Amino acid sequence: MTAQAAQAVATIRALRPADVAAAADLLVLAAGDDKRHRLVERLGSAEPGELHHALVAERSGVIIAAGKLTAEPAWPGTVSALVAVAPQERGQGLGTALAGALADWAKRNLGPEDVLISTLRDDLNVGRRFAERYGLVVTRHSVGWRFDLAGRGGEVAERAARTADAAGVRVRVADFDAEEAVILECISRTLPGLPLPGGEDQGVDVAHARRMFPDEAVVLLAELRDVPDAPPCGLTIVNPQAGTSDWYTAYTGVAVDQRGRGVATALKAAALWQAHRAGAGAVTTHNDDGNEPILRANRAFGMQPSLGYWSLTRRNG
Repeated sequence: MTAQAAQAVATIRALRPADVAAAADLLVLAAGDDKRHRLVERLGSAEPGELHHALVAERSGVIIAAGKLTAEPAWPGTVSALVAVAPQERGQGLGTALAGALADWAKRNLGPEDVLISTLRDDLNVGRRFAERYGLVVTRHSVGWRFDLAGRGGEVAERAARTADAAGVRVRVADFDAEEAVILECISRTLPGLPLPGGEDQGVDVAHARRMFPDEAVVLLAELRDVPDAPPCGLTIVNPQAGTSDWYTAYTGVAVDQRGRGVATALKAAALWQAHRAGAGAVTTHNDDGNEPILRANRAFGMQPSLGYWSLTRRNG
């Protein structure tokens, strides 16, 4: 079928509430750090005045492609862009048609202060070149890592205890609902120096951070053993991935004044132990390829390289 014929029998239209699940299933095939729960949340909700534009391509009642421009409230001024086409429908012009429609909308609705951001799996070279055609530029590469847990319960339990002792911390599971204020405050103290979507001058609204994690996410807080009244000095957030036995480490951060003492390593070990106890088969994560200390820690843990992603940005101004 030619590209013209394919588009003739496919309808491109605005996303409807009933399309959200199908659109998210497609977009997650190309997404880097956008996991399915976040795609569903962003596609399905928009605050008044919030930038939000999503399209689908439909043929015979089946969603075969999707594209979106959605604001990311946690990163003020950023708009997340992504286009994905069902594997069997690629090469027929649907992605180009969706991207063109999104680009036209962006010209009319985005201001010079808005920053387009996108993350793409690093095995999708065609997708990267496609994004670059629309002015998006690769700004970072995040390396993927995987730790298989099968038969390693004793190993991860011992490592969790040993690394916590070495760092002088106690790592505990927190209640995201009951302790949300404590968790968000800890996130705000651990963000300095970490790469952010919009670049070095990117602002952060931690009040929106809770929406970035699914309800089943597990928060682990690291607390200094010798300073019982001190606020948590670091945290990690892990959650199970739908449709698989894998868990994903969505965030790990350590307060600036506590870095270099092994807190991140203790949190990583505690996350592996927590996931193993919950029945996970493996834990996956991503880290910026310029963060050599955490890359060394991953290698020391015996984590294996896995699927990574590119971060791309386009400034309107």
